[in-house]
Amino acid sequence: MLKINYLVSGGVITNYYCSSKCKHCVYASSPGWPKDYMTSSAADEIFSILKRLGCDAVHIGGGEPLLQPEKIYPVLESAARNHINIDYIETNASWFKDEPSAVLILRELMKRGVYCLLISIDPYHNEYIPFYKVKGLIKACSKVNMNVFPWLMDFWKDLDALDDTRPHSLDEYAKRFGEKYLRSLPERYGLNLRGRALKTYRPMMRKEPFEKIIKKSAPCNLLSGIYHFHVDLFGNFIPQACSGLSIKLSELVKGADPEKHPVFYRLETNGIKGLAEFAAEEYGYKPKSEYAGKCDLCYDIRSYLTLEKGLNLPDLQPANHYRFV
Repeated sequence: MLKINYLVSGGVITNYYCSSKCKHCVYASSPGWPKDYMTSSAADEIFSILKRLGCDAVHIGGGEPLLQPEKIYPVLESAARNHINIDYIETNASWFKDEPSAVLILRELMKRGVYCLLISIDPYHNEYIPFYKVKGLIKACSKVNMNVFPWLMDFWKDLDALDDTRPHSLDEYAKRFGEKYLRSLPERYGLNLRGRALKTYRPMMRKEPFEKIIKKSAPCNLLSGIYHFHVDLFGNFIPQACSGLSIKLSELVKGADPEKHPVFYRLETNGIKGLAEFAAEEYGYKPKSEYAGKCDLCYDIRSYLTLEKGLNLPDLQPANHYRFV
């Protein structure tokens, strides 16, 4: 069985719908997603399981959680009922209109146990969101004594060097700071190259022959990680660093059936070689000659199974992750 008995820290994805389609987004959020939010009943189930597994606090992320703040409030109330603390809510500040309206929302969040916002400060988000919104939201937080977790202040001077009243493309940043600027961003940001981030940076990554990757295959030890996991609005447990790969949390805590989760099981037991053999033998997958490492190969196989073969495998959920990447 695939089973987890203990969890330490992670996040809850309340929605995948987002105001932007950032090139670095691990979870492939975008305006193309349905505007679904986590329900109160789903939140109760998720938080009660997390509490039993030893997880006492989570962060809230998306998508953009605060596009419809009234839909976040029931989730926060559920967390309080289940004695789960909220470390912070991640936000890109796109919802900021003016200080008075932002202050009202912030006070409602604080009533429900939220005392910190992680506010995105980076060129990826600035392609969609004018910097004045970030500045305005930070000022509003200061007014109500809401803590701010800026991610990342290292980019403040970069964004502030351009007109803060409008968005700016990454090409504009490259013209301002040099052609190597885009290549430098992942390290400066601490970027996890999965999902849309992998798509963005794959052309710049060193490639390896398929056979060499398979030869180095080993069981993937990230899948049962107890740190930095996520649980989404559909109840999917998403392992650390592996967006687009999931098992229902309610099944994983009891012991999930390996036959029902062929992708997850093969990666955990035999690594990328096991998954490649499964995809080739069962579904006619033909590998390319080279990939940017095992994770690139893994993602290519999973995309093939979901998009080209039209499979609705329970461990490759939500399928829209692959459609909107």
